[in-house]
Amino acid sequence: MSADDLTFLERTRIQMEYVVPLIRDLQRILGEEAVNAALAQRIKDLTSEAKKSDAMYEDLSQMVDGVKTYAAGGALEYDVLRADKDHFDINVTGCQYAKLMEDLDAQDLGYQLICGFDIPFAEQQGMTLTRTQTCMQGASHCDFRYTKRS
Repeated sequence: MSADDLTFLERTRIQMEYVVPLIRDLQRILGEEAVNAALAQRIKDLTSEAKKSDAMYEDLSQMVDGVKTYAAGGALEYDVLRADKDHFDINVTGCQYAKLMEDLDAQDLGYQLICGFDIPFAEQQGMTLTRTQTCMQGASHCDFRYTKRS
């Protein structure tokens, strides 16, 4: 089996099984506040550095197919609320990524390490993402609202 045969969730599990203990060690050595601030700053830097990709979605309705990559293997349960040229609205009602981080006793890190990359991705794709809650943070669902920037 090659890495290409793994679902996105399986690859994330492998990464998180390595990175979570490393971050916990760094938190213990350097202090939780300092390490968490560094993680938050890294996401902020990625967002500000995000440049439009050559592979941008010209029509946001194409994101319906893109979500399938992250949902493969039952990783996500979701409802697409709107999918048109300029908007893609989805509620994620079941999230195995949140379960993974719960199993690792790391939901506090999951938001930064997994959910935090959604905004830089949107920026890179020429979109704005509005999300007010996540399963990772204990909400009943994640409310993704993508809007194409002009």
